[in-house]
Formats: sequence, C-alpha cells, structure tokens
Amino acid sequence: MAKKYIYDFYGEYPGARIIVKGSTVARNRLYRMGITNNWDEISMDFDVYGLRDGNWEHFESRKDYEAFLIEPKDF
Repeated sequence: MAKKYIYDFYGEYPGARIIVKGSTVARNRLYRMGITNNWDEISMDFDVYGLRDGNWEHFESRKDYEAFLIEPKDF
C-alpha cells in the first residue's frame, strides 16, 4: 500500500526526493520495520538510503538510521 503513495507522489513531483525522519528513535525503528517488511516490493523500483553519522548509505534492514531517503531507481 505504501508503494502506491510513493508512485502517486513521484507522478506529481517527478524530480523530488522523499526523506522520512521520525521524531523519536522508536519512530525511526518503526519506519525501518515498514521498509523492511515491504522491501521486495519497494526495492524493485526505488533506491532506499539510510542516514548514519551524517552520511547516506544504502539501506540495510538490521541497521538503525537517523532518517531515510527514497528515490526512483532511474533518478
């Protein structure tokens, strides 16, 4: 379901990037779990990065991140 919203967003704003940052560590963990649970579907069309120590790196499901960046694969 979340993928539909991402497609809708990029249909309206094709040059944009989506950055998601929780207001707490627990909220960021919830976002990470959501990405992980939908990884097979999300990763087909989108690149996902996590922010750690001020640097963006490719998303890994077992790492904690400060924020998340989602962009289409052909961005």
